Amino acid sequence: SMLISAPVAAQAGDDEAIALLAFKAAAVAGGAYDGDPLASWNSSGAGGWFCSWEGVRCGRRHRRVVVLSLPSRGLAGTLSPAIGNLTSLRILNLSSNWFQGTIPASVGRLARLQTLDLSYNTFHGGLPANLTFCASLLFFDLSSNRLHGRIPAELGRDLANLQKLSLANNSMTGGIPASLANMSSLYHLDLGTNQLEGPIPPELGSIGGLRFLYLNRNNLSGALPHSLYNLSMLQELSVVNNSLSGTIPANVGERFPRIQVLHLSAN
Repeated sequence: SMLISAPVAAQAGDDEAIALLAFKAAAVAGGAYDGDPLASWNSSGAGGWFCSWEGVRCGRRHRRVVVLSLPSRGLAGTLSPAIGNLTSLRILNLSSNWFQGTIPASVGRLARLQTLDLSYNTFHGGLPANLTFCASLLFFDLSSNRLHGRIPAELGRDLANLQKLSLANNSMTGGIPASLANMSSLYHLDLGTNQLEGPIPPELGSIGGLRFLYLNRNNLSGALPHSLYNLSMLQELSVVNNSLSGTIPANVGERFPRIQVLHLSAN
């Protein structure tokens, strides 16, 4: 447990191990599953011992954690703020568990993080504002949680390298920020099944490489912006179950030569 292991870790000078043990202490609390998925997480062995723990991968040259990947392990409890001390982390994947509580603001300290996947948990609260400090993020998936509040406009401005953004199946409110168009490498945008309102920003039509766009099951209104028909790479577009109005251009097939799924119903 935490109390026994932490001093041993400290002797080894391993802040990383202390952070992982704090993660374990918070994650296991209240978990209901067969066997402890973090049973291998104990302080036996020589320096760098935590590099062999289940779900942990360290860098080859330095013994610092670069991957923490524990999807579908039945983990519960909360995500420890100590996660922010794993400053070399590239991939954090805790999808399909039972984590609750809020997403700690300390995640914003993970400046090298490229993949953040916390999908299919029960996180609540808003998106921490300082997630925008994770400037290296490429894949950002918080879908199927209980998150609420607005999508911060800073997200588009500061996470300009994002390739996939999914906030689907939450309770996000407010409008879709036009600044998301700054994510010029975005190929997958999923904001479906929320409570977003207002118009679809015409700026989204400038994300030339967009292949998947899901805005279904919200309270969006107004017309489908003409600029969206410039997205010639689109393979799937769904705006089902909104309050959109207007007409569909006669040449929609020419505008979307690669389209495989076109869902415009229930508007």
